[in-house]
Amino acid sequence: MTRLYIFLKHLTAPGALVRGMWEQTVCRASKVVVEDNRYLRNDEMASHIEHELMPTARSAFAMCFVPFFFNMLGAFIFGIIPAVMVLYLQFRGIFLGITCAVSYWFAVSLFCNAFPLIEDAMNMVDKVYHKGNILQKILYAPGVAITYVGAYLERYSITFLLILVLSIAIAI
Repeated sequence: MTRLYIFLKHLTAPGALVRGMWEQTVCRASKVVVEDNRYLRNDEMASHIEHELMPTARSAFAMCFVPFFFNMLGAFIFGIIPAVMVLYLQFRGIFLGITCAVSYWFAVSLFCNAFPLIEDAMNMVDKVYHKGNILQKILYAPGVAITYVGAYLERYSITFLLILVLSIAIAI
């Protein structure tokens, strides 16, 4: 599992770098110490930075949801470009084919690196549901559920298979 995980993180390096940048941005905004900011490593911390646990429910939620949101937004934007060019506008040609392939790879890369580490997701659940107030529990519930389940999917490299299956299903 670890070799496949590391291989896919290096294959989807642009998404890993973008995710690491967003994590570091959230840590700086939350004033949390970053212990190791190498984004591409050869262990299970690939595409993530090593940092202290988030102290509040808001910062724990931001650590999981902000990188998820912006990576998914980027995946949608870069994924819609080849879909529109090929499926609806019927563009053909080598240059447009290369452009579509690069855009699709970047979209897959962003999607595969959208979800947080399991430790961050567990910290978020602990801070929101055990130490947060009722308003935080209600407002953060959809984001907590999506990122928590996604953290387990990413850990076992299922997000890569999921995006490939979704791409084939959309193209058919």
